[in-house]
Amino acid sequence: MKLRDQLVMARRNLKRAKGRTRLTLVSIVIGSFAVICVLTITFTANKAMSDYFEKTGLLYSVDVSTTGSKMIDTATIDKIKVLPGVASVSPDVNMWFFESVKYGDKAANSFQSHAQSANGTTKQIIVAGRDLTEADTGPMVLVSKDIANVLTNNNPSALINQQILMVTNSNYLGPEQKRENCDYQKNVCKSIEIPATVVGVNDGQRSILFPLQYGIDQSSMIFYNKVPDCRGFQPQNNARCENGYIIDTHNDVLDRGYGQLRIRAQSGDAIPSIAAALTSQFNMRNQSDLATTAGDFTFQIGQDILKEALKAFRVVSLGLLAIGGISLLVSAIGVINTMLMATLERTREIGVMRAIGATNRDVKRIFTVEAALLGFMGGVWGLLFASAIIIGLGTKFATQLGNSGVPIDVPTLITTGLIPSSIVIVLTTVIGILSGVLPARRAARKDPVESLRYE
Repeated sequence: MKLRDQLVMARRNLKRAKGRTRLTLVSIVIGSFAVICVLTITFTANKAMSDYFEKTGLLYSVDVSTTGSKMIDTATIDKIKVLPGVASVSPDVNMWFFESVKYGDKAANSFQSHAQSANGTTKQIIVAGRDLTEADTGPMVLVSKDIANVLTNNNPSALINQQILMVTNSNYLGPEQKRENCDYQKNVCKSIEIPATVVGVNDGQRSILFPLQYGIDQSSMIFYNKVPDCRGFQPQNNARCENGYIIDTHNDVLDRGYGQLRIRAQSGDAIPSIAAALTSQFNMRNQSDLATTAGDFTFQIGQDILKEALKAFRVVSLGLLAIGGISLLVSAIGVINTMLMATLERTREIGVMRAIGATNRDVKRIFTVEAALLGFMGGVWGLLFASAIIIGLGTKFATQLGNSGVPIDVPTLITTGLIPSSIVIVLTTVIGILSGVLPARRAARKDPVESLRYE
């Protein structure tokens, strides 16, 4: 008997018991649906995170931070720059004194303002406008897409070349602050608005990026101490006397150094040697080394961060896959039950087939093909339902991942997730075949004479 004839017969036999067939299909569809959804999310998220680390340069980065009062000075940075395998280095200045940003009648809060070198150490994914360059030294900024959306009602390109107002907190004593706004006994000042020009919008999260030099300049703290006159005052490096005030200026960055530093390696292969040099030459420790406590600074390797993130996600995915696997196991039991009932109901039919010349192998194949068809149909319907839901919710899913700093789109969901996940159809078909083996063997072993006598 040809395979085509067996498929036609299997389809006809399944239609005989529509209720039982539908219930069995539902169990297979639920199991395959769960597995396809988990695989799609796993494949897509893994690729999205890996691509994001690659595009932003985090895959080849080493982030250094201070562990105490000792800061990273310029001499240390210069020595790190010449280490073998180092492509570039960028200090990071935390501009903590900005508490909100305004544009027109819109405002945004809860973001991080910082300044970095525009030398490619951190690659920016530009959504609109351009990236900062080393020629930008004044109040020029890159705004993250989520902040731009808030300020422009989801039209980030409208912010390019426009001025936004950076609102300071009460602790800002920088060069833009006015003396009359402050109580220097309490080191408290009125908030002021500092204009900044937006040159670009990046695909970051809750961040505003300034040029490094501007961040250094704004880190100056200026104190005014009123005196009767300036007679007898001896000028100092950080202090001068003018108009009845001793003006004392301190810049933590210039005086002490930086709290954070990012190193970009020339390649992934250069990272181990850079890490070894940081440990041996600069008294730093790898943050992933839990057994080590010594060191003035700690460093964290971008590749390790990605590995840990993927590892954690893999554990969650395996747990969800186990639940889907249980569903498929239940489906297999359902297929076995359906096929055993089919052999019992068609005992006389089996006897007729054997009487007219069907072999044991033919009978086995008839029931095996029937079980395989059940598994195949369940896998196809599971894929269709999963695709409809994933694509239907794709925009929301993409937005949530984008807001978490890992941009993704619907085409990526399909090509990276759904298409590889379609292998589940093969899995459900194999499950159907394996589940049909026992009933098929039982049907093939029936005695033809006894089968013909069966009522």
